[in-house]
Amino acid sequence: MRPVLFELPSKALFFALLAVGTIALTQGASAKARRPGAWSSAVVPLACAWLVLGICGRAFVPSTGVFARAWPALPVFSYAVMLWTSLVVGWFVTMRLGRADGLAAADVAALYTWTAVASIIGARALYVLTNPGDFPSIADVLALWRGGLVAYGGMIGGFVATVWVARRRGVTLLRWADAAAPAVALGTAITRVGCLLFGCDYGAPTDVPWAIRFPVRSPAWLHHREHLGLPADAERSFPVHPTQIYELVAGLAIFCGLLWIRRRRRVPGKVFAGWVIGYGLLRPLIELFRGDPERGSVGPLSTSQLIGLLSVLGAGVLLWRLNRAPPLQLQAHGRFHPGSTASAPPSCGGGVPDE
Repeated sequence: MRPVLFELPSKALFFALLAVGTIALTQGASAKARRPGAWSSAVVPLACAWLVLGICGRAFVPSTGVFARAWPALPVFSYAVMLWTSLVVGWFVTMRLGRADGLAAADVAALYTWTAVASIIGARALYVLTNPGDFPSIADVLALWRGGLVAYGGMIGGFVATVWVARRRGVTLLRWADAAAPAVALGTAITRVGCLLFGCDYGAPTDVPWAIRFPVRSPAWLHHREHLGLPADAERSFPVHPTQIYELVAGLAIFCGLLWIRRRRRVPGKVFAGWVIGYGLLRPLIELFRGDPERGSVGPLSTSQLIGLLSVLGAGVLLWRLNRAPPLQLQAHGRFHPGSTASAPPSCGGGVPDE
């Protein structure tokens, strides 16, 4: 467990950013001298950059003077690092698969950006809804670096954004979904590394040989101390299932399975359906070994178990309808011909593939 991956010297970072801002300002002035119209287009971004820089710098200025005392270090949280790593890796995976399926790079970029933003908002929103008492202020809601995201909330938020952006750009929904699904599976695996380092999403107590224990003040240690009788002087929690690793392995397995499906599909949408079914079956199974109480519940099921099982039913209906659709013209390796329209399913406006 390593909640803070490393720390940055805030004073040095501030002056490094100040130097970068100065260089950018100088380059803007030079551009103005060469092209009179260039300066005006750079005013707003530069002003925003300087404003953010000033706010960040003011947060670390001691009350007795700018240089009177050492500035506190800036922590870089492991969960935040893995979350952003998953987004960057997902970008490259989605761009490559989208181009292979004949989607325009601009459309893939726009869809990915909006989907990623909506996914983070949705993941946080579902966590807040299931644990409202943990967020007494808006600042607590916005503190994403502390963890507290629900995967299914992100998937729901991302799906809503995908439908909206795909319709606006005229992109066939299931073509995009086939390109994005492997990236989502891989991103889920990467973020679970962040969960393991941060200590959240821990498992239930167990005596299996591969059980892990978390240190003092970790979420698992606090829960075991308050509710399971862990001695106050215990240096580690009770042994628990490494559910973060379980979901890491599940995410990687689903990712590999989706790449296998991509090479054998005959209509768009089967990769997406495979992801929904795969994750919808494995996530409820992993939930059986979870021990954190923050997941929320609906009757005997956790929130994620209920959403997962319902999503499997929906994906099963989608897969049944896709199997009845005529196959598209294919290139080598099972890729759809970008110019094939005669038997292609319609875009987001209607038809079987977009339901």
